[in-house]
Amino acid sequence: MENMRKYYIICAAVAGCYAIAGAVSPVHNRVIDFVPAPGQFVNTLPEWEEGDDAAAMAEKAYYGTTEGMVSLGAWGGYITVGFETTIVNADGKRDIYIEGNSFANSSEPGVVMVAYDIDGNGMPDDNEWFEIAGSEYGNSVRGYELTYYRPATDDEDIRWADNQGNTGYVYKNQFHSQPYWPQWLADKETLVFKGTRLPDNGVNEGTDDSPYFVLSSFDWGYADNLPNVDGDKYNEGAKIDIDWAVDKSGNPVKMPGVDFVRIYTGVNQTNGWIGENSTEVCRVMNAHTVDGRDGDVDESLKIDQQVLADFLAKYPNGNASVSEISNDNVRIYVDRSGMVHFSLNQPAVVQIFDQTGRLCHFSEQTEGECFVSLADYPSGLYIVKAGSAAQKILKK
Repeated sequence: MENMRKYYIICAAVAGCYAIAGAVSPVHNRVIDFVPAPGQFVNTLPEWEEGDDAAAMAEKAYYGTTEGMVSLGAWGGYITVGFETTIVNADGKRDIYIEGNSFANSSEPGVVMVAYDIDGNGMPDDNEWFEIAGSEYGNSVRGYELTYYRPATDDEDIRWADNQGNTGYVYKNQFHSQPYWPQWLADKETLVFKGTRLPDNGVNEGTDDSPYFVLSSFDWGYADNLPNVDGDKYNEGAKIDIDWAVDKSGNPVKMPGVDFVRIYTGVNQTNGWIGENSTEVCRVMNAHTVDGRDGDVDESLKIDQQVLADFLAKYPNGNASVSEISNDNVRIYVDRSGMVHFSLNQPAVVQIFDQTGRLCHFSEQTEGECFVSLADYPSGLYIVKAGSAAQKILKK
């Protein structure tokens, strides 16, 4: 039965989802967060048990992705992984290999996001993410937002509404009777996801009475889109080139490398009795290995320092759409002279850290306008914080 496709752990059978010994493993070494949208395999891939919180499920997702697979649920559900070393952006090569569960006529593409750790804090910040623009980027809905509403009981279908005026349901089916709402998030009345909606890829080649959905693959640039292997080699179609990254305005970005990868279900579609599109993920890997397969990372590849300098100069605040960050209580912006201005709606502590995390400035400011000069600071990247708002600044 086609419905059982998601139980075929292809990555374990043909690509080998097992721990790799060596100096530097190419496989992601941690799951930073795991937030699936509702779906028929949620709470089973990986399995939720009473008492499991978000941290426990992230750990289970790590073992799930390295030893089998996890399901991201319907549109927007995501997983974020990190690596032991930066994946270098190598010219003319595809850099990231993502194992999924795709096979002929059964693809559930996931959008790929990549981040370089600009501030070196070991975590992906919101403004460090860039989207991989795959083959369908021009045919997709960007700025898409979808809200799922927790049902009164676990036996009910789960309603959703998007910012395009559409509504629908993640439908329960006879094959999977467990709760479809992530149980470690059962205290939340809604789950909201934002991103890019890919075009529908499922076509009913049967009839209304006897549906048969074919889920076609896209050409390139997505997870769980093409088979993991081609003969005895990793399938180039399952690899991602960092040079496909774009910023929020759709401009190509030359990134020095990638420290974090986020994957989310990109298609919002229900396919008859097969159910919702839901991206599955196994290992996420540095594609630059010594022997081309499961060997150690090729450490002879180094980040191009000129590419790094150009990237930081062009994106001193990461992939922020404007050179300011604001919330209900504070606004931060930087003028051309490098003066940092604060507009505070309430008193706040102002701090400035250098790239090593060293505190360079501390002051308590009252409500209103204030500023701090960076004139005497050496060149480099700084993190400016005022209350709960933060801004990255590159001083030349």
